[in-house]
Amino acid sequence: MIDLLIIGGGIVGSWIASRASKAGLSVALCDQSHHPGDATSGRNSGVLHAGIYYTRDSLKAFHCLRGHDLTVDYLRSSKLPHQICGKLITTGADHSPEALGRLELLKQNAENIGARDLRIIEDPGKEYSGVRGQAAIVSPNTGVCDAAAYLHSVQNDAKDQGTYWLNGRKVTGLSLTSSGGTVLLQDSESRSEEVHASWIVNTAGLYSDDIAAMAGLTGIEIRPVRGEYYRLRKAHSIKKLVYPLPDPTSTALGVHYTFHPGGDAYAGPNAVAAEFKEDYRITQSAKDFAESLSRILTGYSVDDLSPGYAGLRPRLYLQGEEFRDFYIRKEGRCIHLLGIESPGLTSAASISLSVLEMLGL
Repeated sequence: MIDLLIIGGGIVGSWIASRASKAGLSVALCDQSHHPGDATSGRNSGVLHAGIYYTRDSLKAFHCLRGHDLTVDYLRSSKLPHQICGKLITTGADHSPEALGRLELLKQNAENIGARDLRIIEDPGKEYSGVRGQAAIVSPNTGVCDAAAYLHSVQNDAKDQGTYWLNGRKVTGLSLTSSGGTVLLQDSESRSEEVHASWIVNTAGLYSDDIAAMAGLTGIEIRPVRGEYYRLRKAHSIKKLVYPLPDPTSTALGVHYTFHPGGDAYAGPNAVAAEFKEDYRITQSAKDFAESLSRILTGYSVDDLSPGYAGLRPRLYLQGEEFRDFYIRKEGRCIHLLGIESPGLTSAASISLSVLEMLGL
């Protein structure tokens, strides 16, 4: 019997594996993919969020703020590609007084959460050429990183600390006792094996509801929401991310201008209900994306856009109702991490600390 089995090898599972192995536990990590993290974590914009959008006292707020600093420290010490470039959240083409009020409320909420160094500027286009809007929040601590390099680095840390990786194994059964659990795995050639562990952590992302159901939890559903990106022919002269003022009725932040440390620039993501959990199509037109982008930033036409990539967010529903926070639940010897979507990449290092506390470490 091992001390800990982690189900899911994305950024959160990898951080837990690294920390638990370093703490002296015997750890195995299984993932149904031969390339763990190639779903939600690997199809990520790489934005390092600074804690602006979340509800006070929520897990998203806490882990985003603590995770931001932990992640930036890790990226710096590991010499991984990243930039603390800052971002603008602009009223864009909305010139109504109501938009100004929402912008101020967003800033107040962020400051109540603990976001630092925010300010509002009028007519952001004067200071940042091409940005549209009557006013904008400047968030200097927002950044971007090479999400794939970050993920692979943490995965390698876990391996170096002694985590045993079981790639290409799908969980087909799970049973729990008062002292641990047994997980049945099956590989791509239908060969089965059992893993006995004192603790099980469910970080299966899009499939975390399936694992929760095997463990006896009811009323939990993950519905995949697809975010599509279009690649831009060239980067804008502005060296900050540019976001629209979000719709208060939606969990999506709206199509925005973003870029990767390597220089590639993108418009996106949108938020589309996916038909299944591997639905990585790009279905919205370049024309729609160009129109959305033009509401916040000038300088691009539809001819500047080409299909980029799509990612899936594990949107959580509890008893049929959308749940907008992270959901971390300990049931016996199993810890479930559910609905770990944005700001999951920023929060992963922090979430892993909380999981280790739940394990008594």
